[in-house]
Amino acid sequence: MATNSAIAGQATAQEGQISHGNDDAGHVVLAAVDIKNTLVASTTAGARGFKRWAIFLGLLTIIGIVGVGVRLIQDSDDQTNWGYTAAVAAFLLTVGGGAPLVAVAPVLAKANWVRPLTRLSAAFSLMGVVTMLVMIPLILILPPLVTEGARRRSIWFESPDLTPHTFIMLAMGTLLLAGLGLFYTSALPDFAAMRDHSTGWRQSVGKSLARGWVGSTVQWRTLRMRIGMFGTFYFLVLIYVHFLFTSDFAMGVVPGWRDAIFPMYHAMSSIQAGIAVSILTAWAARRYLGLQNYLRLDQFWSLGRLLFATSLLWIYFFFSAFIVFWYGRSLADIAWVDMFIRGPMIWAFIPGMFMSFLVPWWWLIWNRVRTSVNGPAIGAIIVLLGLLLDRIRIYVSAWSVPPEQIHDRFLQTIPETIWPDTFDYMIIVGAIGAAALVMLLVFRVVPIVSIWQMQEYQLLTKPVRYIRGHGVLVAKPD
Repeated sequence: MATNSAIAGQATAQEGQISHGNDDAGHVVLAAVDIKNTLVASTTAGARGFKRWAIFLGLLTIIGIVGVGVRLIQDSDDQTNWGYTAAVAAFLLTVGGGAPLVAVAPVLAKANWVRPLTRLSAAFSLMGVVTMLVMIPLILILPPLVTEGARRRSIWFESPDLTPHTFIMLAMGTLLLAGLGLFYTSALPDFAAMRDHSTGWRQSVGKSLARGWVGSTVQWRTLRMRIGMFGTFYFLVLIYVHFLFTSDFAMGVVPGWRDAIFPMYHAMSSIQAGIAVSILTAWAARRYLGLQNYLRLDQFWSLGRLLFATSLLWIYFFFSAFIVFWYGRSLADIAWVDMFIRGPMIWAFIPGMFMSFLVPWWWLIWNRVRTSVNGPAIGAIIVLLGLLLDRIRIYVSAWSVPPEQIHDRFLQTIPETIWPDTFDYMIIVGAIGAAALVMLLVFRVVPIVSIWQMQEYQLLTKPVRYIRGHGVLVAKPD
C-alpha cells in the first residue's frame, strides 16, 4: 500500500526500521505494511526485560497467595482482619473495570485519537480474573444475611442466605465475559496478522484465534457491530457490579449506612482510574517498546483532559454524598462522618482526597502539563495512589465493624484505627503483582497497539497546514 500523498519523501526510521515520511509539521506517516510488521514484532521486543519482570511479578503473586493462605488459617472467622484485602479487591475492580471504557466511550463518539489506545484499554478487563480470585475469601468471610433469626440490613430483602455470594460472583463473571468478548472481537484482525506474519508459537496462536478471518466486507461489518454491542453491554454490567460490590462489601457491613450516591461515586472513580492506568500503560509502551510513532502527543493530551474532568467529577460526587450526612445530623449520619471522615482512617482520607482531586486538578490545569507526554503520566500516578488510599479508607473502616454490631440501627462505637500488618502488605503487593503479570502476559502475545486500527488511523488522517500552524485533517467515513 502506498503512503499518503502528503509524504515529503521515503525514509527509513532509526527505530524499528519503519519506512515512513514526514510532512512539513513533522508528523510521521507510516505505510500499512510497516505498521503491521512493527507492531507484530513489538510482542518479541525486550525478551530479557520481559523475563525479569515476569519472574518478579510471579514472585509477588506467590507472596500474595501465601498471605491469603495464612490469613485464612489464622483469621477465617474474624472479618475485622480482612479490610485491606477488601480494599485491594475494590482497587483492582476500580482500575481494571474502568479502563475498558476508554476503548468504548470515545469510539462510540467516533473520536479518531483513541484508536492507538483501544487495545491496551480493553485488555484491562482481563484483570477481572485476579479480582474474582481475591474476592473468593471475602465472600467466605462475608457475614450471613440471617443470624439467629435476625436479618441484617442489606439490599436483599427476604432473600436466601447465600444470595449476595451468588449474585456478586455471577455479576463479576458476566463482566469478565463481556470484557473478554470486547477484547477478543476487536483483536480478530490482529490475530490474522499474527497468523500471516509471525513464526513459531505466536503463529499457531494466531491461526487458532483468527477463526478464518480474511477481511471480507461482511466480516468487517460484523466486527464493528460486535464491538459496539460488547462495549455497551460491558458498561451496563460494570455499573451493576459496582452497585453490588459497594452494597455487599461496604454499606452492607456497616449498620445505619444508607447512601444512594455511593455506588455511583464508586463507579465514577473507576472511570477516573481507568483513564489514569491507560495513560501509564501508554507511557510505558512508548518509552520501553519504541512505539513513539503510534502513541503520540495527541493520545496523552486527550487523556489528560479526560483525567482533569474526572478529577472534578470526583469531588462533585463525593461532596454530593457527604453533604447529606453533614446536614442530616441524625445519629447514623454523625456516626458515618466520625467513621469515614474524621475518625480512625483520617490518615487515609486527607491524602486520598488531595491526590484524587486537588493535586491532579492543580497539576493538569496547566496547558504546558497537559500538552506533554510526561505531564499526564505524573498526574495518573498521583490519581492511582489517591484511589488506593480512598479504597483503604472506605473498606478497612467498613470491615473493622465487629460482626456482633452489624444488627444495630446505627454504629454506636467507632472502631479503633486498624493498621496493615505483614500479611496485609503481602496480599496487597501480591494482588497488584498478579494483575500486572496478567497484563504482561497478554501483551506478550497480542500487540499492545491495535494493528488494524492504526492502519485505519493512517487512512483517515492527513497532516495539513491551517492558517499559520499545522493540523490533522480527519475523515469521517461513517
